[in-house]
Amino acid sequence: MNIAQQKTLPSLDSIMSDIERYGLARNAVELMTYGFTVASPETLGVDDAWTERFRDATLAAYEKGHDVSVGDYRTSTITADVSSAQLYDEDDVFIEAAINPAKLALVRLMLGQRAVLRTNTIILKGPADHAPADYHFYQNVPLHTDNDVEGIPMGAGRICHRLNCMWICTDQVDEADGPTLLVPASQHVGHGVLPHDSDLANTPYPVVRLDARAGSVAMWQGGTFHSALPRTRTGLRVTLSENYTRHYIQGPHARSHYIPNLGRLSPELLSRHPQLKRVLGLSQKQSGINPPFDPYA
Repeated sequence: MNIAQQKTLPSLDSIMSDIERYGLARNAVELMTYGFTVASPETLGVDDAWTERFRDATLAAYEKGHDVSVGDYRTSTITADVSSAQLYDEDDVFIEAAINPAKLALVRLMLGQRAVLRTNTIILKGPADHAPADYHFYQNVPLHTDNDVEGIPMGAGRICHRLNCMWICTDQVDEADGPTLLVPASQHVGHGVLPHDSDLANTPYPVVRLDARAGSVAMWQGGTFHSALPRTRTGLRVTLSENYTRHYIQGPHARSHYIPNLGRLSPELLSRHPQLKRVLGLSQKQSGINPPFDPYA
């Protein structure tokens, strides 16, 4: 029986059709059960040329925004963790990433059709021995959850309210790359990481290293426990993190933390990429009346 063909819930039926179309069944199950997954470049429909373009644009956006030179990412030692709103009008590749249809199928499966892209953060992670001792992306990152950013209670109906989509721009193949570590199924625990369990050296939780080729997207729920190892390899780990939430989430730091300056996006740009307006929450219908039953609307 193909339930989607019954056409009883159009919002979910279309998501399930996309999950099948893009071969995302395993990713969908992993994301809902283990709390994280990695979508490959092939699944996302991107090739090496696109990945190189995306990586170079990410580095260029950081350089332009901070008036610095990163140099060759394969030898650079720069330290950077930068939230940026000045990407979409600089290079269309950032828009292509934001509206990637396979990625959005998983986003909407977890957050509904009105999921909104709230922030994007450039993370350039160089060797730990060149970073300040107190810079948390390099030194002993404790286990934590991302729900804290918006003040989302853990165990709030066991519903995913926040989803991190991390575009991997350089290969992460072993511990020397300074990869993310995740605790499988930890989003089901119903509470955040307790202080005495947050130290990786002493935590009782089992952790899995995130391995991914450049061009992949690593995705994890806001309630999934995760950490990161210091980077020991020469050069940079380059990633761009996109944070999606349900449309009604308004965190305590929303005014300053969510993507500012959306008004700078030109009508011409939005007309060329009509899906971007929806992804950024600029086309949400405002209504004080609850819609008919549809958990995925």
